[in-house]
Amino acid sequence: MFVERQEQLAGFTAALEDCRAGNGRLLSVVGPMASGKTTLLRAFTEHAEAAGFHVLWATGSRTERELPLSLVNQFCHGFPSPTDHTDRAGLIREVHNASAALLANSERAPLVVAVDDLHHVDPLSLHCLLYLVRRIRNARVLVVVSGRDLTEPTDPQLYAELMVLAADNHIEIPPLSRHGVGELLAEAFGTHPADPLVDACTRASGGNPLLARTLIADLRSAGGPGLDRDGQVVPGRAYTAAARRYVERCEPVTRRVLAAAALLDGRPPAGLLTLARLAEVDTAAARRELSGLENAGLISDGRLPHPQARQAVLDQLPPEALTDLHLRAARIQYEGGAAPLPVARHLLAAGRTPAWAGPVLGAAAEELLGSGDADLATALLRLAHDGATDEAERVAFKVALLRAEWCTDPASAGHRLGQLTDAVRTGRVDVAARVTTAYCLLWLGRTAETVEVLDGLATLEADTEERARIRLLTAWTRFTHPGLLRDDPAEPWAPQRAAETVVNTKEALAQALETVLVKGPNSAAVITAEQALPRSSARGDALTMHVAALTILIYADQLETATQWTDRLLTQARERGVSSMEGILTAVRADIAYRSGRLADAQRHAEAALATMCRESWSTAVGGPLGTLLLALTARGRLAEAARYLDEPVPDAMFETVWGLHYLRARGTYYLAAGQPEAALDDFSTCGDLMARWNLDLPALAPWRIHAARAHLALGRPQQARMLAESQLTQLGQEPSRTKAAALRVLAAVSPLAQRPTLLREAAEMLRGCGDLLELAHTLADLSQAQRSLGDFHRARMTVRRAYGLAGDCQADGLRQRLLPDVDDAAPEEAEESYTEALNSLSDAERRVAVLAAQGNTNRQIANRLLVTLSTVEQHLTKVYRKLSVTRRADLLAKLGPRVSNVA
Repeated sequence: MFVERQEQLAGFTAALEDCRAGNGRLLSVVGPMASGKTTLLRAFTEHAEAAGFHVLWATGSRTERELPLSLVNQFCHGFPSPTDHTDRAGLIREVHNASAALLANSERAPLVVAVDDLHHVDPLSLHCLLYLVRRIRNARVLVVVSGRDLTEPTDPQLYAELMVLAADNHIEIPPLSRHGVGELLAEAFGTHPADPLVDACTRASGGNPLLARTLIADLRSAGGPGLDRDGQVVPGRAYTAAARRYVERCEPVTRRVLAAAALLDGRPPAGLLTLARLAEVDTAAARRELSGLENAGLISDGRLPHPQARQAVLDQLPPEALTDLHLRAARIQYEGGAAPLPVARHLLAAGRTPAWAGPVLGAAAEELLGSGDADLATALLRLAHDGATDEAERVAFKVALLRAEWCTDPASAGHRLGQLTDAVRTGRVDVAARVTTAYCLLWLGRTAETVEVLDGLATLEADTEERARIRLLTAWTRFTHPGLLRDDPAEPWAPQRAAETVVNTKEALAQALETVLVKGPNSAAVITAEQALPRSSARGDALTMHVAALTILIYADQLETATQWTDRLLTQARERGVSSMEGILTAVRADIAYRSGRLADAQRHAEAALATMCRESWSTAVGGPLGTLLLALTARGRLAEAARYLDEPVPDAMFETVWGLHYLRARGTYYLAAGQPEAALDDFSTCGDLMARWNLDLPALAPWRIHAARAHLALGRPQQARMLAESQLTQLGQEPSRTKAAALRVLAAVSPLAQRPTLLREAAEMLRGCGDLLELAHTLADLSQAQRSLGDFHRARMTVRRAYGLAGDCQADGLRQRLLPDVDDAAPEEAEESYTEALNSLSDAERRVAVLAAQGNTNRQIANRLLVTLSTVEQHLTKVYRKLSVTRRADLLAKLGPRVSNVA
């Protein structure tokens, strides 16, 4: 009970001994409210009674401030007997007689007169007390009084005079230190408390004994101490009730300053003038009240000790008063140049939108969207929308609300599109708002309204930036919904300019996307995509720019670069809490993983993408992640799981989009693996028909000819398969690609046996370069069969082991199962000897280059990885070829053994 109060107890004991010796005095106990003065005063009097003193106790009361002689009346009820005066009423009337009686009784037994809450004592009783104090210097009478800071006494002059008389006899009660709080915890729980718990309890109590003890009582009731994720202690009802009692006992001025401090709560730290204006007191009063509250541990650095203490203070305010306080705080901070977010928080708490508040709420919402708090941003925008002063401002906030709500739930946000489309028709929105509306309509499959908005954009006058945004929107629409717009665009805002003259990032990206749609990916498009990614901001068209640039990189087989950027953008989306962006980018990541042959990763990312948003929010784009998931499960041999996903309904409108092509390809691949080649061929042919109708022949998007050829092979139609493979090869350029490699693999299957190894090795070389491990595993499996059929059993064994190892890396369980009978487990020792002998003939530098080259890395990739020049790599490879007696890169893998290919 008396932690860190031993010094005060010792001071009182010394005063008692002085009193017993005949040296009377006035002793004052000073300290902030709820610092334990009453408890300590009770302890003083109990100690005095035990020492043979007679004790008179009285307490000032707020309700008896105007009751004359209320304190003296309390003394008389405890007046020592017998006395020379039998008329107690006379004692009340006769101050002199009362004082004389006390002094007389002190000669028989020393006397302690204790007065608690002196500030509430009525003026007449104060007169009596002063009369007595002036006459006890040589008497065995000790008068002990306690008063409270920051409380106006009933009679300030008399109160001050008493305090002057006690000037040399103060017993101060400071807040508990960290060590003191630790002692209380140890006393309560019987063990030495951990440092984080002591720190948390010290912060939450501010060293105030009342708050500290109630906090510890709450912890005991909860079954033991514990901290939340932020390292704060979790108080209960006792702590909250104590904070409320503190507020109830405060004077009105103190209560206003405390409420103002609780409302601002250090966000940002409020200056004295701001706090005074909010509390509606002068700065001197605010300074005095703050000092007292800091001494009491209720405020530190402008903040209350704990959020529950802050809430307890605010809960004491009537709702109307709290609303008014928030509105005044918002106005004061706004006029003081505060950041938008603190001002907006007060406006939201008040639920009001003053005429000046719209821009502030909008700016605060933008800040929150950038930091990942879409829910709070949406709430602010709704408040701004409801308080908009004119129709133009209201429409602007509708657009902002659409963007904010779209971050987490596109389907729910779509309810605003009808109103915005109407606003577009009446010309009440700007170009940026029209573009945003069009993107959202397009995503949700509302294509007729999309075309209407796009047609309206074509008639507007627009500046350079706006024209670029419109062109990017149009290019994206042509990519995702190829048959939606007419084939002969004649938009005045989309001038056909040479690539070197395009300076706007959006326009350059739009032109690159248009080029890919017509001619396929090229190096110029790849450069544009790489340049666009770091330049796209986190606002406006950012997601479209991200996905368009990543799509170009993926179609150009730049999978490593695409992976790095996708992972970086995914991190940003998660940090910002933009689940819609996270879902779309995760679907892109799944596609990259599948194209790289990382089937488990592809499945995991596709499942995560589908879980991020509901199917309604995915709309027609659900074919993207769903198609990738089907491809991954099929390649892993998990046909039963794939079949369950195929049973899920998809929107009919999806088959008018690129995601529909992706889904058809995936479903056909499943049918082919499930032994239904006719159904597979139907899906692949549908892909071809749609692409022909859309005048879109982009093998990187959907290589339908290759898949259809494989279906024909399964149906025993080699001639049709050959025609499709040759047709695909004639439409591809000279650049190596995964599509060309896949076509060569089909062509090998229908070619004479002697030609197959050459075609398959060429395909494998391409696949190593583009990083498609799954197709490489299939190609090597076919190559091993061709080698075995030609009688080259040694090479066949080496090749099938490489294929089996790669299939394991990809987790392509179906392929592994098929290859297992051909894997020769009897020759690992021979292979190990060959491998060791080959490597021992090379220097360390040559060995590193040889292994990387055998794994499929290009010379430039090897140079970058080893931090050497391209010329050095070429020189090392020349020596490697000579020492190993090989003439080309493809033979390195056979020479060095299966272990090399498995390090991928």
